[in-house]
Amino acid sequence: MDFRFKLYRITTSLSLMISGFFVFTGLSVILFQGISTMFLMSLLFWGACFIHSVLSLYLQRSMLLPEVPLKENTPGGIRIMGVIEVLFSSLMIVVGITLISLPGNIINDVRAMLPTPEEQKAITPMAIQVAGVFCLIPGLILIINAVLSFGILRKWQERQQHDDHLGE
Repeated sequence: MDFRFKLYRITTSLSLMISGFFVFTGLSVILFQGISTMFLMSLLFWGACFIHSVLSLYLQRSMLLPEVPLKENTPGGIRIMGVIEVLFSSLMIVVGITLISLPGNIINDVRAMLPTPEEQKAITPMAIQVAGVFCLIPGLILIINAVLSFGILRKWQERQQHDDHLGE
């Protein structure tokens, strides 16, 4: 196994855990508080990331054990869910970088807009930066996993074509 495949395995595991947590959280919120457009969209994006991670596990199994074939629709699913994952993780990265690099005077302006002193105390530059880090890290993990999955899928397809030519 080369470094890229090992990194792919690690990021797939992390993506599965992160997206699984947020899918479960989103389902819980929707079930207990009712359907909200914001939570529904979040659930759809996190669900796509979760499905991509599961499909990535199947691809890894097929790469490690060539005698175990992939289902016919798995490569297409990896591509479609991977594109959704790239878009969603790109958005998370942009939000994370924005929150981390937000100037202090803007944070103070936002704090001044809040009606109660308790809410104003909750908004600190450190809290905003921590929120940025919590957006940035999962975004990086998800986008690395999606990009690696496209490369590994291409390797798998080349191996399948090579095996098909040998079989003829």
